[in-house]
Amino acid sequence: MKSKLIFLFAFISLWFVNVPIYCLGNELLYSKVAPRCVEILVEGRLEGSGFIVSKEGLVITAHHVTKKKAKSVEAFSSYIGRAPLKRIANYKGCDLALFSLPPKEDEYPSLPLANEVPAEGTKVFLFGSPIFRHHLLLTGFVASKKGTYSWYDGAFTKTFYISGIAAPGTSGGPWLNQKGEVFGIQAAGLTTNGGHQGVNKAVEVAHIKKLIELRKDISIPTLEAAVEELWGQSHSLIQKIPEGITGLLLRQVSPNGVCAKAGIKNEDIILSINGKKYQRIEPFMDYIRSKSPGKKIELMICEPDGTNQRKVFLNLAELK
Repeated sequence: MKSKLIFLFAFISLWFVNVPIYCLGNELLYSKVAPRCVEILVEGRLEGSGFIVSKEGLVITAHHVTKKKAKSVEAFSSYIGRAPLKRIANYKGCDLALFSLPPKEDEYPSLPLANEVPAEGTKVFLFGSPIFRHHLLLTGFVASKKGTYSWYDGAFTKTFYISGIAAPGTSGGPWLNQKGEVFGIQAAGLTTNGGHQGVNKAVEVAHIKKLIELRKDISIPTLEAAVEELWGQSHSLIQKIPEGITGLLLRQVSPNGVCAKAGIKNEDIILSINGKKYQRIEPFMDYIRSKSPGKKIELMICEPDGTNQRKVFLNLAELK
């Protein structure tokens, strides 16, 4: 009888150790995650959130949070105190920045990285400090695993969508699955007229892993301009476009960028690139990012009313 009780106790103990965190409740999830997350101070001001991803103290946050030319960037939490951060690498095309905490004898607590984004409809969690409220665990649901491109901070960022409200200050915070693993990082919210619409843009874990592995700046090609789909324009603009004209509308053309220097302006339409036609942002941007910075491309451009059709040649700029 005694041996059976010992066996049963051992079995229960083994199950308890290996059971996923979510089976033990959200309170345990919070207690596991909180020591591994930090607030990001930029020149002394709380600007966003971040998290520790390695025992030696590597920290991930959103690139737009840290302002590349900032004189000081620090991490702060009640678990590690206030500590300076050293910038290791940037990945602006995915709105990521990698930093390191000061070395120390013992290990830093760190969050594990997931293998993939959970399925659509899965309940997930965001840890961060919205509007100067410290260390909050927020909930959301994966809205779409499919990657898209969001124009933010002067460039396109590769993101996917999570439903839920995430206020300013959570940028750079980890999105966690029900095991407490990081599958994404908060980049921005979907807003209209300054109001959050209940949809968040997050960067998937594969890009985080890439930056950690390379530990150097990752640069990508850019047009130094945004593109929008024609059916997303105002009725008045759509009515100007003749039947048979398809493509993508240019917006946010940088005054000193490669498009502007080639004579391209806002509301011009890209009819084709290197002979290829696109009407959706995702395949167009995938094609752009398949090229290298400095690569020469051919654009067929026209005015919104279909006039002034012309070929334009330019070299893709470098986003870094």
